[in-house]
Amino acid sequence: MFADGEAGSVLVHRLCAGVDRLLRAMWQELAVDVSDSVDLLAVGGFGRGELCPHSDWDLWFVMQDANDAQVKACVERFIYVLWDMNVKLGHAVRTVDETIEAMGSDWNTATAALEMRLLCGGGTCYAALSGKVDAFFARRRKAFVEAKMEEMRQRHHKAGDTAFLMEPDLKEGRGGLRDVQTVFWLARAWHGSSHIKQLVELGFITATEHMHLMQAQDFLYRCRVGLHLETGRPNDRLNFALQMELAGRMGYQSEPYRPAVEAFMKDYFRHAGRIQRVSGLLCMHFEEELHPQWLKRRRDIGDGFVLEGQRLGVRDDTVFKRDPLRLLRIFHVAQEGKRRLSGGALRQAREHVLLIDDAFRANPEAQQLFLDILGDSRNVASALKEMNDTGVLGRFIPEFRHAVGLGQFNNYHAYTVDEHTIRAVSEARNMMHRLRGERLPLACDMFARLERPELLYIALLCHDIAKGLPGDHSELGAEIALEVTRRLGVSRDAQELVSWLVRHHLLMAITSQRSDLTDAHAIASFAEKVSDVERLRYLLCLSVADIAAVGPGVWNEWKGTLLRELYLATERHLMGEEDASAGTQKRVEVRIESTLEKAEHAQRARLKEVLQQLPWRAVMGFPPRQLLHIARLMQAQPSGGVEMLVDEARGESLVIVLAADRKRLLVDLTAALSSGYVNIVAAQAYQIDDHRVLDVFHVQGADGKALCEMSDLQRLQQRMQKVVAGGDVSRIQPGRQHVLMQQVSVSARPLPLASSRQTAIEVVAADRTGLLAALATEIDDAGFSVRGANISTFGERVIDVFFLTHADGSTLAEGEVETVCERLSRAAELPVVK
Repeated sequence: MFADGEAGSVLVHRLCAGVDRLLRAMWQELAVDVSDSVDLLAVGGFGRGELCPHSDWDLWFVMQDANDAQVKACVERFIYVLWDMNVKLGHAVRTVDETIEAMGSDWNTATAALEMRLLCGGGTCYAALSGKVDAFFARRRKAFVEAKMEEMRQRHHKAGDTAFLMEPDLKEGRGGLRDVQTVFWLARAWHGSSHIKQLVELGFITATEHMHLMQAQDFLYRCRVGLHLETGRPNDRLNFALQMELAGRMGYQSEPYRPAVEAFMKDYFRHAGRIQRVSGLLCMHFEEELHPQWLKRRRDIGDGFVLEGQRLGVRDDTVFKRDPLRLLRIFHVAQEGKRRLSGGALRQAREHVLLIDDAFRANPEAQQLFLDILGDSRNVASALKEMNDTGVLGRFIPEFRHAVGLGQFNNYHAYTVDEHTIRAVSEARNMMHRLRGERLPLACDMFARLERPELLYIALLCHDIAKGLPGDHSELGAEIALEVTRRLGVSRDAQELVSWLVRHHLLMAITSQRSDLTDAHAIASFAEKVSDVERLRYLLCLSVADIAAVGPGVWNEWKGTLLRELYLATERHLMGEEDASAGTQKRVEVRIESTLEKAEHAQRARLKEVLQQLPWRAVMGFPPRQLLHIARLMQAQPSGGVEMLVDEARGESLVIVLAADRKRLLVDLTAALSSGYVNIVAAQAYQIDDHRVLDVFHVQGADGKALCEMSDLQRLQQRMQKVVAGGDVSRIQPGRQHVLMQQVSVSARPLPLASSRQTAIEVVAADRTGLLAALATEIDDAGFSVRGANISTFGERVIDVFFLTHADGSTLAEGEVETVCERLSRAAELPVVK
């Protein structure tokens, strides 16, 4: 049926009907003699009549008498037969009163009771239980609704708080099937509704919203059935590999510039977004029911708007039609009062969004309203999110519609393009209010010096707007940004600034992570592209916001330090300061003093001597708490040692290695890490003196979290200490190849502007077990020395930059660069899977 394109609702109902027939036949065989004393009820998804291929079968056996031995024996025999059939069974055996008692102490049991239906038996127990369940909810409905709404909030928070995650959970995630089920439970408990459609009759949702909700549920059920069939087990996580498989199974076809999986996920996000919106409206309704004394009060504030408790609403359903400019004005009025829109206002905005046409967009008053929204210091991101959810943003900036629900098919970006974009605006707003200022205080300082912050927001809105279109998204985005700003009526210099920021939105991050920031030529090259300090400030703020909005754990202190150092060095260059090294030295001294404040007083003098031996990149590359661990290692084991540092808050562990420099050292260290089944997410290499090196590896376990188990840390430390002592390393076992790894284009090329003192080589490849060891082997076999390295992981893609010299410190000749790039490129290729 699935292969024939059957609707999701039909699939789950037919599967359920087949299980019904099986159980009724079993009942006739095993329990017909006790039918007057016990009823078999289906609950949960089974009770709703919705089963996927590997769903649990949730059953209640409701008895008249808890001590009836014949009933107990029949029920036990029935359950054993199901277990022998390898059914994943959830069951309970209770009397009516025991069931009501369980409902009072467990909301999950109470929830199951809302969906119970009679499968087998005489129905006496079922009828008695149904009456008592209705009485239970008549007494406890408020507590139940409050508990389920809190459960929903916690579930959303745990699952990422958005329907627009790139690897969504079809069931538990926001915009998933559980949201549809939750609003049914709330409606059933509060209003006694037997199905969601009754909420249309009650006036809480429109017929269109109900249709969208049912269509979305149907689509998600079809996806879930496909997932179960594809994996052969219960599974709700739609990861990248399964997205590709499911797109084919569901009949999507690739087109030029649009793979089948992109079209499939675009549909998925459209449906998940609708569930998120409609369930959100219904949750607002239930909040009003729970707190009518303050949420239902209405106060007219003029211009067709009313205050509904803490939310901003509209006076009636003609407000936007009479004055379409109110479609923008309402968001600005909400900003001024730090309010969100009411459910009715959101619905009305969505229904009237087609009033925004070319004439509307050309209206200077509309243009100014949009700029006022961006220029307001209050709730900029919240306003844009509601504008996006209602379709207002995509109508006013038509180019943005392409980005809505557009997937980014890599393990680096956690969100769709539009979700990432609005989160980036939120991160920029945080700079204004110095929220999360620990990320990069300098960015907060520079944001305060921006003359027109709204231009930064426009640049952020446009920075990824051309993703998914053929060509370079930065170049295409810059052209789109020029058109958008022209249409908004900003000055010519503002248009050029925004367009330049979009064209170069990756420049600062790339330069900071792939250049020698102590090299004057590298700084001069970057400064020439930036050209003035104003652009530099805007670019810093944009870069920080963009990186921080990619996904959880992507921002780290190392990236922040590199951006800070690049900014300060470039600013000095642009302002004509000749002695750039003096400023760097001052900051190094301040960082050392900050580190020593965390040390025991008696150790400070010796630790200061140790810290002064480090190159400035090492001192400035780590926060004081990590730098102190490095200093203590160098003091306690000056000839070489290994220190482990767990940073659970940042989801990583640091492996700090001080060792005598020798041939193949980096090869052996990375091989030891790889053989320990840990993932190297970043790494830095520093030359301490002529004889010693400091290598720092940022690692995670296979689950993407910090290594915290003491036994794992000890085993890893022992392996690394064995390498430092010159011992052999166990052979690396190749890891599994993720489907996205096969799409990464491998390259190795010189970066002539990254350093004038060393030869910088950039390698782009799929991140795999043993990659760094393989690359280090090629460099070592070629006879070159690694003077430094920056290793950056972007999901399934890794970018490694090696700073190489000959043994005497001289740079590589042109022919040598070409040869080593060829060798590195071959080594970076994925091995052929046999």
